[in-house]
Amino acid sequence: MARKLARVAAMQLIYEQLEGGDGGEETLRGLIGFEPAEAPRPDGEDAAEGGETQAEEQPPVTDQEYEEDCAFIRALVSGAAAHAPELDEQIASYLRGWTLDRVARVDLAILRLAFYELTYVKDTPERVVINEAVEMAKRYSTDKSGAFVNGVLGAFSRRDQA
Repeated sequence: MARKLARVAAMQLIYEQLEGGDGGEETLRGLIGFEPAEAPRPDGEDAAEGGETQAEEQPPVTDQEYEEDCAFIRALVSGAAAHAPELDEQIASYLRGWTLDRVARVDLAILRLAFYELTYVKDTPERVVINEAVEMAKRYSTDKSGAFVNGVLGAFSRRDQA
């Protein structure tokens, strides 16, 4: 599993926690093999049914890779949960014309994950974290969420340039 997909799984677990779920091991096991499906075709026909495209074969995941993916996801989720109050305060400080309680839960999950990784993990370039957060917002939230998440994270990114 690529780190990008691991972040998607982590975001979904954080979202589950925001909605009152535990975001625990059972959900993680269900998500670890998660691969977003292709967007539906306009004619409603599956590409596989029409025989036009076939998914590339993926090499089998080893037990070690599986454990590394799970450990990465757990670290992101537990870190974001442990620092949730301070992350929310930090996020709120970059909102313009919004309050934290007005932010869509999916967007909040994405922002918590990104702020956690940017503040505490620091082994991924900032631009990668921001880009992946914006892409998640575009895919999993509203039409305007990509721009919203980009604006908040862009303001955070410029914090030291003032």
